[in-house]
Amino acid sequence: MNIKAEVIVEGPSMIRSTLKVIDKPVSFLGMVDPKTGILKAEDNAVEITGVILSFPYMIGSTVAPYIIYSLKRNKRAPVAMISSSVDALLASGCAISDIPLLTVSQNDFELLKKYRERTIKVNAKSGEILIDEQ
Repeated sequence: MNIKAEVIVEGPSMIRSTLKVIDKPVSFLGMVDPKTGILKAEDNAVEITGVILSFPYMIGSTVAPYIIYSLKRNKRAPVAMISSSVDALLASGCAISDIPLLTVSQNDFELLKKYRERTIKVNAKSGEILIDEQ
């Protein structure tokens, strides 16, 4: 199955990693530890290092781009992010950190939830999200 996304921050044409989906909005200040790459959400801790991180949208403070940059500097960043709504802070944090960022419709975000913890492929040039349904 293919999902077409809009590329906000371009990256490699082939990113392959585990999809981690967070059901609720993410606040990088307070929910994410940039030293460990742990995101505390929904009463559990999620390791976001090296994964494709998907969430509906970002909430929180203007410190978010710094936290995203700190994740990258500490080698704890996701390899790509997919969100159903992107604001300037999320886009700038990904841009300065060289983390590909894509946006999908709310319907496609809901579809991605079915594939959490699966390995998927993202083309961060064309915006294609490729999911092997096997």
